[in-house]
Amino acid sequence: MATSLTISSSSYAGELALPYIAAAVLSGDTLANEYVTVHENVKYKAVLKTLSTTGIVKAWGCDFDNSGTTLTLAERVLQVTDLKVNIEVCKDQFAKDWEALQTGRGFANDVIPANFSDFMLAHVSAKVAESIEYNIWQGNFTPGGAAATYTAFTGILETLDVAKGGTPDVNIGTISASTVVADIQSVEAVLPAALVGDPAVKCYVNKKTAQFYRQALGTLGYLQQFNAAVAVPMTIDGYEMYVCPGIPDNTVVFAKKDNLHFGTDLNSDFNEAKVVDMSETDGSDNVRVVMKFRAGTQVAFPTEAILAY
Repeated sequence: MATSLTISSSSYAGELALPYIAAAVLSGDTLANEYVTVHENVKYKAVLKTLSTTGIVKAWGCDFDNSGTTLTLAERVLQVTDLKVNIEVCKDQFAKDWEALQTGRGFANDVIPANFSDFMLAHVSAKVAESIEYNIWQGNFTPGGAAATYTAFTGILETLDVAKGGTPDVNIGTISASTVVADIQSVEAVLPAALVGDPAVKCYVNKKTAQFYRQALGTLGYLQQFNAAVAVPMTIDGYEMYVCPGIPDNTVVFAKKDNLHFGTDLNSDFNEAKVVDMSETDGSDNVRVVMKFRAGTQVAFPTEAILAY
């Protein structure tokens, strides 16, 4: 069924694409809440310098003495992948929703984009943010040789899994409300000595595991049972719990935020967000939405992160 709505083709490139590309890339829970370290100007590769030292503390003496002191400077490379969105939809599928919201009053009317092209970009941006969230964690992740579900770029879990030879630090099994505390504590038990009790270390889980943990706390009487606020910051044994939807079920990661890195390029002419009305080209009621952006992840010190699945 044809629609009488017409739109002007809109194009946003480079810095002008920032409101849409930034929203698409950075609005997932992991990035929006800054649960990992974000690098926003990576055009191809970013070198993460890593420094380890031994024997730097010695008995006092008048002479300069660096014998036995070892400084090891290494690097991990964060490489971003060029990504795009190319979709075509019939404008009639979205025009009625947009027009209905435009005629509303109050709060809804205040936040609806004034033109249809912005409405479409906002819709697509939300879907892109969801994809980025899952790829940050599960990109190319193949536990036990299983096929990867998300393949836009290599995620944190795959980087850790490869570094650990495909063997998790803990085989955690199936997490439930009755086992979640013991399961997470079993992961805590294998933390390197240097990380034990460090407030910078976080426990990363998905929403399902976090909900099991709330249920366990309620059952144990540590929260008002069945009425605990979801927004209450959660900790376990002093470690703050970061809830990231992109983490798969039955998976737990312990790491420092500054050990987990995400790179993108928000200041490049490569960035583009475009809405093209095809009615002027082929007479159809189709709208094409195009986005271009970059994304990638890296773990600086895989040995200082614990992976359980």
